[in-house]
Amino acid sequence: MKALLTYLLAPVKQVTPVIAGFSLAVAGLMAMNAPAQAAPRTLVNTAMAQATTLPDGVYLYGQSAQPNQLGQAYFVFESRQGKLVGALYMPNSSFDCTYGSVEPEKLSLMVIDTYDRSENPYVIATEQPETTVASRLNPVASPVSLEGYHRIQQVSANDQRILNTCKQNYQTRVWK
Repeated sequence: MKALLTYLLAPVKQVTPVIAGFSLAVAGLMAMNAPAQAAPRTLVNTAMAQATTLPDGVYLYGQSAQPNQLGQAYFVFESRQGKLVGALYMPNSSFDCTYGSVEPEKLSLMVIDTYDRSENPYVIATEQPETTVASRLNPVASPVSLEGYHRIQQVSANDQRILNTCKQNYQTRVWK
């Protein structure tokens, strides 16, 4: 399972030190640095925060632009008001549930290992489409791109089944 997690999380950037006992030795995991001081909340910061919020809904992203490809990782999740619950999986394999929030330039997640139930913090970098412009009068909430993943429009019955399993177990942690 650790090999699967390593492969699944290859495009993920690590935000905090890895919890003892859980090792993902992936060269693609990089520490993200927070600003030294918090910037004052300005119109620009507010517009940026609004622009990186996903509209409520169910999303499927894959390392492949095609669904259900063997050997490729997928991330299915539901977003509600900037909070999400979902799963990382590979077809015909186990899946790991995740929950977290949408933040400027990243998804901050807790990934729950299927076998030992350990919770491990991870971040997936986001890329806002350049055509999206937000202002105080016109806040834009549009799907963002996930680094290393392609957006897939069609969510299958199996994707929904996996998502429902994770929602049943973890939605109370993010949606009060």
